[in-house]
Amino acid sequence: MLPESKIIDFVEKKLSVSNKGAHTFDHTKRVYALSMQIGESLPISKRILQAAALLHDVGRPTESETGVSHSILSGEMSKPLLLELEYTATEIEQIIDAIRTHRFSEGIEPNSLEGKILSDADKIDAIGAVGVYRSIAQSETKGKGMVGFLQHADEKLLRLKDLMYTDKGKQLATERHQVLQRFVDQLREEIADN
Repeated sequence: MLPESKIIDFVEKKLSVSNKGAHTFDHTKRVYALSMQIGESLPISKRILQAAALLHDVGRPTESETGVSHSILSGEMSKPLLLELEYTATEIEQIIDAIRTHRFSEGIEPNSLEGKILSDADKIDAIGAVGVYRSIAQSETKGKGMVGFLQHADEKLLRLKDLMYTDKGKQLATERHQVLQRFVDQLREEIADN
């Protein structure tokens, strides 16, 4: 079995505790695909980026129990697997750093190109049609409804396109932002009529 396959199995098992909300295994697969797309023509370590993208949210289910950021937990939880898969100490450090710095809401700047790509991919998955769906799913799991979705859109989602690090990330985010903006505008218009 390839190292990537073992990582996928590990992540799928850890994230299988919940199929609700915005941070399911499907999100991880999309962030992985976006990371590979963004990084394909950049001078990166594909091995580092693949592992970081797949493992970036593995600590999500434990975050609410512990009160510790999933960006910290994900790195800690990944280390034994990465050692088992014979990643070097330097590679593990780079993977953990990319995971630690990917999270928009913590305001930590990525230290590597792989971290910047992961951060871009994670944010891109929060906008566009998929982002709208994810945000609504998250609003519903928290009982916040349409008002909660619109508040989240204003506070975070509509700002994401301006926070990209890579040229490809900026291009993808701009395209998806237009979809998000149209949806938000249409939703506001429709609920204002009531």
